[in-house]
Amino acid sequence: MPRFKDQPYWLFLVWLLVTGFAAFGLMVCWSEGLLGLLFDSDRSRICLIIGLLYLLGSAHCARRALFLARETEHVRSVSEHIGNRVVRVESDGESRVKIDGHALDADSVIGEHLQTLIRRGDKPHESAPEGEQSSLIGTLVAHTKGSHDLGWFMVDVLLKLGLLGTIVGFILMLGSVADTASLDVNTMQKVLKQMSNGMGTALYTTLAGLVGSMALGLQYLLLDKGADDLIERIVRLTDSRLTFV
Repeated sequence: MPRFKDQPYWLFLVWLLVTGFAAFGLMVCWSEGLLGLLFDSDRSRICLIIGLLYLLGSAHCARRALFLARETEHVRSVSEHIGNRVVRVESDGESRVKIDGHALDADSVIGEHLQTLIRRGDKPHESAPEGEQSSLIGTLVAHTKGSHDLGWFMVDVLLKLGLLGTIVGFILMLGSVADTASLDVNTMQKVLKQMSNGMGTALYTTLAGLVGSMALGLQYLLLDKGADDLIERIVRLTDSRLTFV
């Protein structure tokens, strides 16, 4: 029985499934009025910033998921074309690589990696010195994972913004008490209302930051898994079925 990861464009399909569940949850919250309550209760407007950053991060995840899915499909097609044979990799002199007559774009992840191996002229991951082998794998990882580090930074920013909103909410809550000169009934009612607004800011921004960071972190975790799968496929292919001499 074929693995799910062997299905075409599996990474992008899983990303669509995850994003679909998130969109469904947002629509339910919108229909129940929870999103409106969230933004109305947040006097700092940090929830709006969190929402915009989440949408920006999700758009970046969509782009990366489609890129990794295409690259994985490219490697899979090459592997199926070769079968169980051991074939020689050649360069056509036009920044492209040929494997048994199958041309690869040098701008692709596997094409760029094979160009590096052709310049070395031997089996990379088996016979290369340890330092050079680490350099080859490190370059492949950097090309494959691209800007994922920026994405994980954005996940951390969402969490920190939620904590910042907590601090701002407590400042608003305590500020209403500090400005109170007397404690009559009318003043206390006003103070309690202002304190509830500050507490709402603290709690809702914390909630938005936690949910946003977890949802976006799940997407980038999926991208890292897809990148690791692509690296594994490339290394396994070059080690077992390709020769460069």
